[in-house]
Amino acid sequence: MEDEEAFEKYGDTPLYFSHYYNFLFVFKSAVLDNGDQIFLQLGGNMEKVSALVVDAQEPITLNENGDNEIAFIKNKEKKVLWKQDLE
Repeated sequence: MEDEEAFEKYGDTPLYFSHYYNFLFVFKSAVLDNGDQIFLQLGGNMEKVSALVVDAQEPITLNENGDNEIAFIKNKEKKVLWKQDLE
């Protein structure tokens, strides 16, 4: 799956705060009807994390927050269908 297709198909799906680990705020969607699930990791270092404001009650989306961040989509078998990795 190409980046443009992933953002078009899944970009407006609500992602909810899941957990924080090692300078990363992890957000994920509910499991979708087709079994896919979207994950987004914000932060990565102390400077980025200290600048983030996270509201655990408000969902975010790939289209709003996913540009230049680590994101991926897995299917129901946990196989990665798409990954945006900045490393």
